Parts: sequence; structure tokens; C-alpha cells
Amino acid sequence: MTRRVAEQSYDIGAWATLTRRLSPYLDLAIGLGGAAMSVASLLSNDVAAIDSRLEPGDPLSVAVTFVAGLSLVWRRTRPAASFAMFVFCCLVVTLTDHYIGLLSVLLLFSLYSLAAHGRRRDALLGLACGVLTFMGLAVLDVPDLGTSDLLQACALLLAAWALGDAIRSRRMQQLERLRIAEQEAATARELAARAVVEERLRIARELHDVVAHSMSLIAVQAGVGGHVIRSDVAAAERALEIIADTSRKALTQTRWMLGLLRGEDADVAASAMHSMDDLDGLLRGVREAGMDVDLKIEGEPRTLDAAIELAAYRIVQESLTNVLKHSLARQAQVMVTYVEDGVDVEILDGGRCRPSAAAQVEPGSGHGLIGLSERTRLLGGVLEYGALDGTGFRVAAHLPSSMVAAS
Repeated sequence: MTRRVAEQSYDIGAWATLTRRLSPYLDLAIGLGGAAMSVASLLSNDVAAIDSRLEPGDPLSVAVTFVAGLSLVWRRTRPAASFAMFVFCCLVVTLTDHYIGLLSVLLLFSLYSLAAHGRRRDALLGLACGVLTFMGLAVLDVPDLGTSDLLQACALLLAAWALGDAIRSRRMQQLERLRIAEQEAATARELAARAVVEERLRIARELHDVVAHSMSLIAVQAGVGGHVIRSDVAAAERALEIIADTSRKALTQTRWMLGLLRGEDADVAASAMHSMDDLDGLLRGVREAGMDVDLKIEGEPRTLDAAIELAAYRIVQESLTNVLKHSLARQAQVMVTYVEDGVDVEILDGGRCRPSAAAQVEPGSGHGLIGLSERTRLLGGVLEYGALDGTGFRVAAHLPSSMVAAS
């Protein structure tokens, strides 16, 4: 089935390519053929038997007839000029009392080409010009144009115009559908590219949140263990235990993130997502790293959307990680306030920034705070952070109750 469709598509594509290549030569063949047959019609017919007033063919009538047929070469590239030239030549032949012959039929083809390939206004003018021309010739009583011939000519002109206009309208509809399809394809490509960028940002945020906090705790405990390994063996063993536990948690989180990105083990990945209930475990790990953290919860606790709870957890995690990495503070305070339209999270520390990390506290610096800002903004929340006049650092966020409210 697929092979047959592919073959049909190939045949259609090959035919379209062949038609496009032969198109310029087709009009040339039509023009030359029309000119030759028109001249042959003029010279081969017994004009006296048709109408006694008709003059036999002469060089002028032959030349003008040939030019009229040849004008069909430009019937698609310059339809208005081609039709005007054709009508003019027909008038010259008719007004000099020569037999118009095949030109009367080709006039319909010329009008059709004007309606199909030219502007609609030009086609309407061409139709009016053709009808008025035949009526004028009938008034002048030119040879071989009776009343029945006039009515038939007007009807045929109208039919030729209608056919060309219908084909033109169909072509315009196809072009419009093609344009819409191209716009939709461009939009789809743009959305796909945007989705890729957003996915990369999400991966970067999750990778940073999973790894940075654990590595900070490991680095702190490794420093503590190295410092007391000879003087306090029990403290060094405790530091190593914390390092091992933190490493296992980091490995679990990394596996969760990879499973989430691959779309595997969706249930396990969903269960591994952090929530507000996991704050106690997070603060316990930070306290084990040597920092005194106070948690204060106000308002009536309630379950929020998973994405909201994960964002709140990450905000607390990243803020405390920054305190461990960049601050000399030994104390920090975490405040969670449940409000009517969501939850407020605030993290305060009272220490000065380490000299080597002074640049990290500037707004907009550091991947962690940027990731938190992006995460909060995508959920419809607001994040603020900054130094407190040399007395510490503050991170505050407001998250909506749900993602529906965020939209």
C-alpha cells in the first residue's frame, strides 16, 4: 500500500515537473499552430461562396491573420496585451472585408486565456470589448455577420469568459489553500522549535535543581570530614554517612529525571516528584550540613497542583543551596504562607556574601535563580530576590493555587 502511494506520488511529481518544463514551449506551439491554421483557413476557403462581399486573401490579410494567431504565444504571460492584439488584428481583417475564418474561434480561446490567467477586471473589460465589437460590426453590416451570428458570438464570448473565470477562481482557491498550508507548516515548525527550547530549559532547570543542592551538601560535608578526620573520628564518620545518603538521593533523583525525559516508568517518576510535604526532609539535610534552618508555616495547609508544589520545593531548595554555597550565614528562615489564591514562600538568611561569590547575588546572575524565575513565570507566579542592605539575602515567591489559575 505504501509502495503504491509512493509510486503515485512519484508519477504526479514527474508529470508536474514535465508539465512545468514544457509549459513555455506549449504556448509557443499554440501560437504558431493557431497562426498557421488561421492563414490556411483564410486561403483555403472559397470566400465568394460564403459571402459575395468578402475579398480574397491578400498579403495584408495574411500578415494580420498570422500576427493574430501568433499573439497567443503570450496568452499566459501577458494575457491582456495578447487579447488586445488579437482583437485589433481581427478588426483589421474584418473591416477590410476579408474572411476572419478560424480567428473567430481562436478569439474565444484568447478571451478564455485572459479570464483564466489575467486580472478579473481585465477579463470583464475584454468581455465587454468583444461584445461591443461584434455589435458594432453588425451595425456596420460587415460581411458574414448576421443577427443569428451576432447572438451566437455573444453567447460564446460569455461562455468562454465564464469558463476562464471559473478556472481562475479555482486556481486562486488552490493557491490560498497552499498559502494557508505553508503558514500552518511554518507555525508548526515554530511551535516545535519553541517546544525544543522549552524542553531544553526544563532539562537544565531539573538538572541544576537535582545536582546542585546535593553537590553543595556533599562539598560541605566533605570539608567537615576532612577537617575533623584526625581530631573527631565520629564526626568524620557522620559526615561520610551524610555524603553517602545524599549521593543515593541524588542518584535516585537523576534516575527519576532521566525516566521522565525518556517517558519511561511514568508512575515511578510521578511518585518521585517532590511536594511541600518533603520540606522537612530537605531542611533536615541542610541542618546536617551545619546550618540552622527554621520553618514557619502560616495559613491552612492544603494540597496544590503537583507542578506548584514542586516549584515551591525547588525554590526553597535552591535558596538554601545558595546560602550554603555563597553566604557566611549559619542561620536561615523559611516561611510558607497559604493564602486564598495560592501560596507565598520566603527564604531569609542573615549572613554576608562570600567575597568570591559576590557577583552571584546580583539580580539576573546564576543559573539557579534564573531557572527559578522561569519556572515561577511559567506557572503564573512572581519571584523576587535580592540582598538586604548587607544584612543577608531574601528570596520571595508567590505561586497560584493551580495551573488553571496561572493561565
